Amino acid sequence: MSDQRSTAYDESTGPVEPTSRRPADRETWASLYTLLAEGLKHPDERLHRDVKTGRFAAELTDLAETLSVPVPDGPGTPDAVPAGRAAFDNEYVALFEGLRVPYAPLIESVYRPWYDTAASEGLRSGPPAADMQDRYDAAGIAVPPAYPPDHLALLLEYAAVLLRAGERKGYLRFLDRHLGWLPALRRMAHEAAANAPFHSYCVDAVCETVAAARGREGIAPPRSDVVEEMIDRVERRVE
Repeated sequence: MSDQRSTAYDESTGPVEPTSRRPADRETWASLYTLLAEGLKHPDERLHRDVKTGRFAAELTDLAETLSVPVPDGPGTPDAVPAGRAAFDNEYVALFEGLRVPYAPLIESVYRPWYDTAASEGLRSGPPAADMQDRYDAAGIAVPPAYPPDHLALLLEYAAVLLRAGERKGYLRFLDRHLGWLPALRRMAHEAAANAPFHSYCVDAVCETVAAARGREGIAPPRSDVVEEMIDRVERRVE
């Protein structure tokens, strides 16, 4: 992948810089990835409080506007969030972990081709997970036991690590290799049975953010037939 890319253009704001060149922009992109990652983890008390008070939405809006990333409007007022953290977590589980079906897994391996072996089906430990585990081991990063190595929240945090380390070429390869399945995730989230407005919004915001990052770096979106294959693969695996 070439490291020489032209400046992208946004019709509403004019020319926009790629995500990984200027240090200040790298830090802002890294902060945006990290914030979105928090929105795609099991909600703890801090996230629940930040969403209820509107702090999460305000920070997301500020980062997105700084980078001219067109994230969608928020999922309504903070009052729409469940009063208790446990109920908030139940919405997360319903949308992403199959408490209600159909649902939208946040695990890259579910969307990707598997090893050519008889034991090639399942939700975890596919080729993307193996690659990510190798990356974490090489970097000395411990994977939280609650998440597989290719969980989207961890992928976003890893993208932030690459940006903060100034690893431009590695970041571009990572964007291309590990974040091309998000259009399929978005479709699955829109068709899911769960009523989880905040978490559905986070999926939309992540998809818009990653699409903007890939576009500014000259990385083409996945073809529609490839997205359909991913969706078919997920539907077979989560039945």
